[in-house]
Amino acid sequence: MQSILDAVSDPLPYHLLSFGALLGTEIFQTFVNTKVCYKALPMREFLALQKRLFPAYFQSQVGLLVLTAVTRPPHSLLSFSKHGWDTVPLFVVAVTGALNWFVFGPRTTTTAFIRRALHESAMNEDSANPPDQAKIQQANKAFTRNHVMSIHLNAMSLVATVWYAFSLTSSLTKGL
Repeated sequence: MQSILDAVSDPLPYHLLSFGALLGTEIFQTFVNTKVCYKALPMREFLALQKRLFPAYFQSQVGLLVLTAVTRPPHSLLSFSKHGWDTVPLFVVAVTGALNWFVFGPRTTTTAFIRRALHESAMNEDSANPPDQAKIQQANKAFTRNHVMSIHLNAMSLVATVWYAFSLTSSLTKGL
C-alpha cells in the first residue's frame, strides 16, 4: 500500500498518462477519426464536424503537451536542465500544434467552406451568376495549400512525439 501512495506523489505516472494521451490522440485523429468521418458522412456534414473537431484536437494536443512537460520526472520542468535535448521534440510538437491551432486549421476550414460553396454554385444549373472558373481554381489552390501544410505539421508533430518517447526512455534507463 505504501508503494502505491508513494507513486501518487511521483510525477512519473502523470507524465506517462499525459504523454500516452498525447500520442494516442494524435494517432487516433490522424489515422482513424478523420478517415472514418470522411467516408461515412456527406461532405457538408463532414465539414461541419471538422470545423468543430479540429480546433478541439489542436487545443487538446497543446494542452496535453503542456501537461507532459510539467510532469516530467523527477522535478517537473527543472528536469529538462539535465536533459536539454529532450525539450527539442516537445518544442516541435508545441510549434506545430500551435501553428495548426491558430493558423492553418482555421485557414483550412475557411477555404474548405468557400471551395464547397463555389462547387455547389457551379453544380447548380439554375444559378443566375455561376462562379468564375478562376475563382474555383483559386479556392482549390488555397484549400490545398493550407490543408497540405496542416497535414505536414501534424505529421511532424506525430514524429516528434514518438521521438520524445525514445528520449524519455533513454533518460529513464539512465536513471533520470
